[in-house]
Formats: sequence, C-alpha cells, structure tokens
Amino acid sequence: MSNERKICVFSLSRTDLSFTFPVGIKGAISWLEGKRMPPHWYYFCSSKPKHGLPPGSIILFSFDGQIFGQAIVRDVIKPLSQEELNKEQKAPQSSKYKYFVALNPESIEIFRFHPTKEEITEQTELRFAQLYTCLDPGQCDRIVKMARR
Repeated sequence: MSNERKICVFSLSRTDLSFTFPVGIKGAISWLEGKRMPPHWYYFCSSKPKHGLPPGSIILFSFDGQIFGQAIVRDVIKPLSQEELNKEQKAPQSSKYKYFVALNPESIEIFRFHPTKEEITEQTELRFAQLYTCLDPGQCDRIVKMARR
C-alpha cells in the first residue's frame, strides 16, 4: 500500500445496514453530519478500496447518483473486531462488517449543490464504478467546484 493520499468517491447503498436514514439525499446528508459525533467511522464489508486509504485521503460521498459531501481520512483502514463493534452504541450491529476507516470530524463538509454523476461524466469524462471510484486531484477539484459554485 502506498502512503500517498488518495481521493475516492464512495457510493452509498440503500441496502447497507449502517445507513439507517430514509431514502433520499436529505437522509444521506444527515447520516454524514452524524459522523461528526463519535465514533466517526465508515464501515466496510469485505469490499474496500484495493490500495487502502492513507491518512489525509479525501472521500467524496454519493447517494442516488449525487455527490453531496466530503471528509478526510484520519487513520488507515483497520479490521473491525466483534468487541469493537459491540462496544460502540452507534455501530451497526451486524457481523457482516469487517473493516472501518476513521474520518476527521472537523473535515466533514456538506456541499451546497449536489452535482449528479451524469453531469460530472459530461464535464470530466470520468466513469464511476459501483462502490468506489478513484479520482486524480484535477477531477476532484472540478467536482468540488461544481458542488460549491
């Protein structure tokens, strides 16, 4: 794994047990705002970014095809023990989670506008993967510019 920071878009799934919000972008925004409170963790099942996420990496969050916010990674992806899962009141109570990454709560930003993946593809020719899409700094800058305009 490289120690160079990465930039990824994470596409949230309606079927993930850790997303207890009602369907809709407002619920997704509330979920991300809730990560400002402990434990500040994002959970993974067996699928996680292949080359890891070193501290300082940027995650852009997407739901229903809209990019709505971002956060900076505080620590590397770590295995989640059942003891840790049981210890955290807010943690999803399911054994399907295998890993977590800690987010820097001060870095969480909700974007003013929520550009769609289609709009982004038209302007950047970026192709999104289903769960995680890695970006280069220029692509990230263009997306954030669209979201903050």
